[in-house]
Amino acid sequence: MQNETASTAFLEYGSVYKLPIDEKSSGLIRQTKRITAQRYLSQFLLFDCDTYVEVQSGIGILLVSHDPEKSEILEFGMNRRIHIKPNVYYGFVATTPELVIDLYAESSYSMDVATLPVPYEFRPVLPRIQIKDILGYYYRIRTPGYHFNGEQHPFFELTYIDTGVMYTEVDGVRYRLGEKDMILYGPNQFHTQYTDENQSVSYITIMFNMENLAADMDSGWYDTLINKVFPYNKKTYTLLKTFVRESTTGVPYMDSLMLCLLSETIIRLLQGEYVVPTAQPASVVRQNYQDELFDRIHAYIENNICEPLTIAEICQQFSLSRSSLQLLFKNAVNQSPKKYISDMKLEKSCQMLRENKYTISEISLKLGYSSIHYFSNAFNQKYRISPSEYAKRIY
Repeated sequence: MQNETASTAFLEYGSVYKLPIDEKSSGLIRQTKRITAQRYLSQFLLFDCDTYVEVQSGIGILLVSHDPEKSEILEFGMNRRIHIKPNVYYGFVATTPELVIDLYAESSYSMDVATLPVPYEFRPVLPRIQIKDILGYYYRIRTPGYHFNGEQHPFFELTYIDTGVMYTEVDGVRYRLGEKDMILYGPNQFHTQYTDENQSVSYITIMFNMENLAADMDSGWYDTLINKVFPYNKKTYTLLKTFVRESTTGVPYMDSLMLCLLSETIIRLLQGEYVVPTAQPASVVRQNYQDELFDRIHAYIENNICEPLTIAEICQQFSLSRSSLQLLFKNAVNQSPKKYISDMKLEKSCQMLRENKYTISEISLKLGYSSIHYFSNAFNQKYRISPSEYAKRIY
């Protein structure tokens, strides 16, 4: 977060005050400055006396330093009325199209204008990338031996593997995509997709137009995204899972939220190349512990998915109270444990249907459903299709 001139960090350079200056009674002289928005500042002011700045309109950043030649320059968001101590170098950057200030100084002032060795660059908060539109989004299921001969197109395409394994060739280079892996095809990159003879696959495809809005700031962003497989990451996994869920709601502004979720997914992939691990505060350590505990519980459910799992059994297995388990799942996936287990069973049923080894009745029994009727209702409620219709679509 930005510091403001009202913060304690600014006390070294000045302070803020409440009442506007009365020019007649104060004995101070005034100069009105109109500052237009710009990214670079090359000069600082230096007064030998106290000066006072009153913002009349607009929003800006105050830059201060004791020695700008050593690049010791700090940014402060400007409050309405600011007192600046003598012998402090300072300058202004407008963050709105125009910033209007009144600058007060003693009539006997002495002012110097210092030229910075290197112009100071102010970096406003602007979007670096923009996803203009989503052209298509599909959940696809492919049987063993599937082979797509390949294509190229003038837009981005994201492929995220839900279950199974898929192989892809991009401009002649072969990649293996395992469960929860992701790859991005860039515009006009020729790519194929195929499975082996023993492995089916289900995956998400999202096609979209994206552009870089600040190429001078983010050179190399394109190369960061393409020609690589992104492994499982909890943040991107949660974002894509939410994207799929939101795409079926039909509620107002659903499309805007989908664009935001996809944008965050891309940004998280970009950030992954630059984030350097640092010493973690206690809150982060606790979060990591909770993430690890959730992953262990997820693995336990996955390994015992064909058993009649109960919440009480999971609580006992991991020495948790029911309320602690509920809170853990709410924070991790915003679902109850019961709903999460149900979804995992249904995902497993899809996998078993794709394998074509069992009848629907056998799948229902293997997954511990009380009846095939209950299984069919749960399947239809989640996927808006019956298990038998799902199987027909595959085979």
